[in-house]
Amino acid sequence: MASPQSTTASSLTSTDNPESPSSMIAISTDDINIHDKNDQSKKFKFFPHIFSCCGHQQLIYLKRLNSLDIIYAIGSFIAVLGCAWQLIDVSRIYFAYDTNVNVMFERETKVEIPAITICMDLFKVANDEYIEENYSNQLKHFAENKINKYSAYKKLFQNLTLYELLNNATYSSEKVFNKCRIIKPIAIENNETDDYINCTFISPIHESLTDVKKCFSIGLQLNNQSDDYFYIDHDMTIRDNGFPLYQISLFNKYIESPMILMHSRSIPFLGFIGGQTNVFRVNNTRSSFQLFNYFKTINDLLEPPFKTDCRRYEEIGYKSLMHCMNRCKSNFFIRNFNGQHGDVPTDNSFDLNMYFAPSKFKENKTLDKIMSNECLTTCSKRQECHSEFYTMSMMDDFERKPMQNRYEFDVYFSSTANTHYKHQPRMELVEFICFYASTISLWFGFSIIAFSRSVLHIIHQNALAKRNSSVSTTKNDKNNETNDNNNIEII
Repeated sequence: MASPQSTTASSLTSTDNPESPSSMIAISTDDINIHDKNDQSKKFKFFPHIFSCCGHQQLIYLKRLNSLDIIYAIGSFIAVLGCAWQLIDVSRIYFAYDTNVNVMFERETKVEIPAITICMDLFKVANDEYIEENYSNQLKHFAENKINKYSAYKKLFQNLTLYELLNNATYSSEKVFNKCRIIKPIAIENNETDDYINCTFISPIHESLTDVKKCFSIGLQLNNQSDDYFYIDHDMTIRDNGFPLYQISLFNKYIESPMILMHSRSIPFLGFIGGQTNVFRVNNTRSSFQLFNYFKTINDLLEPPFKTDCRRYEEIGYKSLMHCMNRCKSNFFIRNFNGQHGDVPTDNSFDLNMYFAPSKFKENKTLDKIMSNECLTTCSKRQECHSEFYTMSMMDDFERKPMQNRYEFDVYFSSTANTHYKHQPRMELVEFICFYASTISLWFGFSIIAFSRSVLHIIHQNALAKRNSSVSTTKNDKNNETNDNNNIEII
């Protein structure tokens, strides 16, 4: 009986005594619970903060809305819908990647030298001395069968390799040209006293041939020469444009109705198969001297994702789309017919140890369709990002006099402004960002300053809440450790 009484007395004593461990434990636990409630009430709550910013404090704290809050909520909802509709519309315009075309009429302050290609009948420019020396027996056979000279040459050339045709069996530019002069460019403007220099000083005359034509290209920039060799210091807005840019003279003996073409200096002569169809055909039997003029059209497109979808063919080793197609069609003929395509201008950059394929293959439209579709895998249909087109027109014509053995022509500076078509994005990225920012600001009164202050406030409140939570956790750990020690002592 004594034992239970002593237990009761001790428990009462421990409870009544304010310094007893049991009393200390009870007080500490209550303090901790009160402190936790205060900490929880001070914690930063994100959604109440957002609703309070929108004017809906009563929805969070009083769980009800008055009429003004309802009107405010409806207005906010309408603002959200209007803002979303406007942002979607702006995004649709930007991500469509449409372009606007700016048409500019420009006069050059530094004249860019265009390339000129002169093509003449292959059999007219045949090297008679070489052919008679090396193929006299074949010529005799043709003569016995009453075949005229040029028809005999045509049959003979079918059995000659491309190398022999280009370099031996036909005359070179040294034989065909009487002179070729051009206004001195910027690179040597201070080094020469004469205003005109030989065309070959800028770049060699580039020779190529098809199965019926031999062509000579002047002013090509194909080997990474300095641009200063292809620009002339001549401001067309204020200078006298009555000076010839080119002065060219050819011997009539080697030409018959030659074709003159003007094209970009950065692209080799591609012929009709390469889309260079702007040809001026000369009647050199009637005319001895002609004056030409030209104007230039420039087209600048945009790369993907814009709808113009242009391609930089330099990245795959070509100068343009048609340059790529020409090479591809040439390779197709070599693989399938063991000969060169008759319409592809062939120069010394090709493999010349072969012959031209029979002309019946190049005249087959079905074969051309098959060949073009196969070349799409390599070249695609995408246009080049920068292209230049030249159009020639005749200014004057002088009739040929008896005993004149030369045909001459001069090309003058362009008398009209160049037409430049430049594609630009319908909406620039900067415009897109500005539209977004102004739309949000229009509907919600958003500003960068207010937004940055709100972000800093949220970061500060979160940091403060984390710090208070950390302090509370530390205090709880210390109190729990004290309680554990007191319980051990009591036991």
